Amino acid sequence: MNSLDKEKVLFFCCDIQDVFNNEANQKNYNCLQVIECACLMNEFAKVFDIPIIVSEQNPKVFGSTVQQLKNTFTQNTHFYEKFTFTMLSDKGLEILKQYPNRNQVVIYGLETHICVQQTCLDLIKLGYQVYILTDGTSSSKPLYRSTAYERLKQCNVYLETSQSVMYTLMQTSQNEKFRDVLKLIKKYQFQNIFPSL
Repeated sequence: MNSLDKEKVLFFCCDIQDVFNNEANQKNYNCLQVIECACLMNEFAKVFDIPIIVSEQNPKVFGSTVQQLKNTFTQNTHFYEKFTFTMLSDKGLEILKQYPNRNQVVIYGLETHICVQQTCLDLIKLGYQVYILTDGTSSSKPLYRSTAYERLKQCNVYLETSQSVMYTLMQTSQNEKFRDVLKLIKKYQFQNIFPSL
């Protein structure tokens, strides 16, 4: 396995929409945690000029991407609507083709066992190295989430956390942007840490 490389990686942000962010679903999906993690990763991507691909599943039904997340979009963010569960719809594949030299994907979003899982499996089929953030993905039930992780591990998807990914991409505390990243980590403290996989 090649180590994560900021020149080779893409960030995939999957379907973090208003329907998951109402009072009832915030608890069911740990949505506040997922939103905070996604915002952290998007801001990290801005610091290192990493492209972000953001999908929105059937927004007429599930609502728009949450505003807090939209506020972290960069000039290098690709945003599109989809109706397939996988992010690799025709539009998603069209965006991927713009980055022929990037063969690594870090993914976060909702739901782990449906749209995120199908996206990971499709990326693996295309030869990508895929890293899923366990602190940035969730499902309506803990069993669905943990079962999805087991399935994905069997298919050579790597389980990671936001901090492990960021530190791997920086490589050293002598990185000129290290202090900028420390500020981001302090900014997003995650109120609802998942207790386990």
